[in-house]
Amino acid sequence: MLAAALAALAGPVWAQVQVISPRSERTAVVIYRDRPVDTAQLLERSNQSGERLDQEGLALIIETRTIDLPAGEAVIRLRGVATGIVPQTATLDGLPAQVIERNTDFDLLSPGSLLARSVGDIVRVVRTNPVTGEQTQKTAIVRSGPTGTVLEIDGRLEALNCSGLTERILFDRIPEGLSDQPVLSIRTRAETAGRHTVTLAYLATGLQWSADYVARLNPDGRSLALTGWITLANFGGTGFADAPVQVVAGNLNRDEDTVPVEPTVVNREPTCWPMDTTTGAPQNLDQIVVTGRRTGGVGYLAGAPALSNSEADEIVVTGSRVVRMGELGDYKIYTLPEPTDVNARQTKQVQFLDQADVGFTRAYAVEIGQGDDDDPGRPVLMLRLKNDEETGLGLPLPGGGISLFETQAGATLFTGQARFADKGVGLPLELRFGEAMDLSVQQETGESERVGTMRRVAMTVTIHNDKPQAAQIEVRPSESYRRGFRILDSSTRPVITEGGYPAWRLAVPAGGPAVLTYTIEYED
Repeated sequence: MLAAALAALAGPVWAQVQVISPRSERTAVVIYRDRPVDTAQLLERSNQSGERLDQEGLALIIETRTIDLPAGEAVIRLRGVATGIVPQTATLDGLPAQVIERNTDFDLLSPGSLLARSVGDIVRVVRTNPVTGEQTQKTAIVRSGPTGTVLEIDGRLEALNCSGLTERILFDRIPEGLSDQPVLSIRTRAETAGRHTVTLAYLATGLQWSADYVARLNPDGRSLALTGWITLANFGGTGFADAPVQVVAGNLNRDEDTVPVEPTVVNREPTCWPMDTTTGAPQNLDQIVVTGRRTGGVGYLAGAPALSNSEADEIVVTGSRVVRMGELGDYKIYTLPEPTDVNARQTKQVQFLDQADVGFTRAYAVEIGQGDDDDPGRPVLMLRLKNDEETGLGLPLPGGGISLFETQAGATLFTGQARFADKGVGLPLELRFGEAMDLSVQQETGESERVGTMRRVAMTVTIHNDKPQAAQIEVRPSESYRRGFRILDSSTRPVITEGGYPAWRLAVPAGGPAVLTYTIEYED
């Protein structure tokens, strides 16, 4: 009776059918960000071996699959999901069955895991005589795993790499459960069998996007041509072929639990039984070859995905059509004009903005601090734009870097780079580039006294303009951030800038100076 009871309990388990879904038939990718990304820094980090960019970034992966669902209980194994899958976020729609449980398996294919999963299996051992180069091949049975591998050859037990010859093991297959990709397993119970089209959606790490702009000053000196590029970066180990891609602008909140599944890695220890050494025996850790395989590629993957220098520099540029923009609640969503390949460990750029006549005003800015008379600030070039249709924009601009070029004497010159945060329609945009060579500043700190808890300071600032044309310059006191700051008097009326800080705007004539005097106070 006990045997019958155990058989009844075991029956449903053995009756489970395993269904394999090898890959997605169609995949859509939506890439988010929690802050503006610096493209240059991102590519630089990708070339550093210690970086784990495969665990950063966030994307929504939407897969369409066709599954032959059997009646009763079954285990559906969804292969080919992204390496950075966050398993707790996965949803499966369109499957008319009760989901009993789901698991994410990621037992990484490596020499150690191959040996651990092959105990009791038949393999082939190839031995090479280091003197003559002659090779011999023997059939063997694996009797112990990666920690001191023992093989049974011709009825005798031998330790791997203890024969004094170079040895390698040939595997005719990859054991079930080992993979270079994670597998999502779902245990289901269905009343009837049938073929169904399902949608699998989940969050995954390893994908990032950034925005970069190129501004070229037009000959009129009052407008510029502005192009914008979206950079897609896939640092994961999974590529997405011919996928519709969208990117979402806006700083998305992300909790610390949104992390990918980590692979289980089994290392092989070079233990020569029984003494851990054999004189003259090469300890070759990597001589393990898979000659029959279930997944793509021959051999093994021994670590997390990483970018080599050549892979990091693989940049694909497409600019034939411009990205479409839409709304996603409080965020802006940009849709690539056509499906594209988002290959593993590849960077791709797609144009999303092309405005030929954007108005701007050129100005200069300098920060002045009391007591810095011997080392005053240097003026920097500043372009002011307003993000509205009247000036030629009027589009939400995702934050990023911008490179400025202008033409002089028929030659295109690089003027500088700046960065800005996300800018909505109607907001001002201030871009600060390099230092101005033809403008210089002299400052003199006058009377400084303490009045109660306040420090009162008088300043004189002289701006010299060696340019052949007049220049506009904005002078900002560095003390404006101090508590209790206020301007008591000044020779020029102060303004509140678009950035929200007080400043004075001076017109400096060509070849001449402009002088500003003011008195401020702040808590000392």
